[in-house]
Amino acid sequence: MITVIGSGPAGIYAAITASSLGEKVTLIEQNERLGGTCVLYGCIPSKAMLHPLTLAYELSRIGIEVKIEYETLRKLAADAISRLSKGVEYMLESHGVNVIRGKAKLKGKDVEVNGQSVKSDKIVVATGTLKPTGGIASDDLPYLEKDFNRIVVLGGGVGGVEYGWLLRMSGKEVYIVEKESLLLPKHDKDLREAVTNQFRRIGVKLILNSEGKVEGNKVILSDGKALEGDLILISFGRRANLEGFEELPQDEGWLKVNEYMETLYKGIYGAGDVTRSFTAHEAIHKGLIAGLNAVGIRKAYNGQVVPKVIYTMPQIAYVGNTEDGECVKVNMVSIARAIAEKETEGFVKICFKEGKIVGAVAFSERAEEIITLIALAMRLNASLEQLLDFQFPHPSYLEAIWEGVYEALRQRGK
Repeated sequence: MITVIGSGPAGIYAAITASSLGEKVTLIEQNERLGGTCVLYGCIPSKAMLHPLTLAYELSRIGIEVKIEYETLRKLAADAISRLSKGVEYMLESHGVNVIRGKAKLKGKDVEVNGQSVKSDKIVVATGTLKPTGGIASDDLPYLEKDFNRIVVLGGGVGGVEYGWLLRMSGKEVYIVEKESLLLPKHDKDLREAVTNQFRRIGVKLILNSEGKVEGNKVILSDGKALEGDLILISFGRRANLEGFEELPQDEGWLKVNEYMETLYKGIYGAGDVTRSFTAHEAIHKGLIAGLNAVGIRKAYNGQVVPKVIYTMPQIAYVGNTEDGECVKVNMVSIARAIAEKETEGFVKICFKEGKIVGAVAFSERAEEIITLIALAMRLNASLEQLLDFQFPHPSYLEAIWEGVYEALRQRGK
């Protein structure tokens, strides 16, 4: 018997993997609806809201202005949440996973839920994270029914940038407070400069080199000035949800696991955001690995090459290290498809060392696809020469990869 706690991407794939291999699996979820943060609050509702805004942004490039009300976005998010949550329920049911709704806690070697003990040979903890406090979080945006116009976003990292763009494109007055001099701390400098400049152009009001303290509906800045908003959005500070599992060993507040997703307690595994990873695709793979190891199939998690995407327009995507080796930059204004579709904003930057790509960033149309393909090439250890031999379709945005490889080899005299 394997018990999985949490129905987010990690919990789902741990459960169906173990069940598919013949194990009896029980999944416990404290919410009435299944799907975890991704489906109920995060990546799914945000993409439902972003899609029409992306279309409107692209139409504006050819002189067609479309206004989309926030209420329309909220309804689209609600529909996506409902459909995906029901899909999760059907997926688990079709794999024979028994679902119990209730709040679980660890009791000895078993799990207790609704006052009853669930006997477990193995346990997978996939309880996700808790949202930050002090204001609203991104989790709340798909459910907001109150009218608002002015919003202050604390933090210009990944979440602040994606939701800042969403809110600005929906017609809101947006302020972003960031303690560094550029948006996207810890990211590639060229990317940071380009995104910061673009946000200024679209009318986001940036308050950089400043921190903020929330006091009611105001943010008190480092210089003592007060910034008032209808809403204050906290875009950082998520923490591991270990309620009921506090006794498990932790690493700086996150569930501590090894490459096999094992905790220091025999027979107990961890997967997903609770183990300090913050994308659903990482969670899915960690869940898969936890499920395999729980049934006795020894397999390590490989998180060395993971593409990540921020869904603004242009899109932002990145993989690997762009501070190691030599780099080439391909501006989208040189790509035929981008010119034809008036999507010439941005660039693709590819970094290489010893004839292999070691990192890349894209701030461009189709950045998601561009960086994903580069990540696959990195994972397969493809050389620059091998990539040059690959015939990318023309005209396509993917040609930015080929052009970058071509330039890299030209610089090396090959």
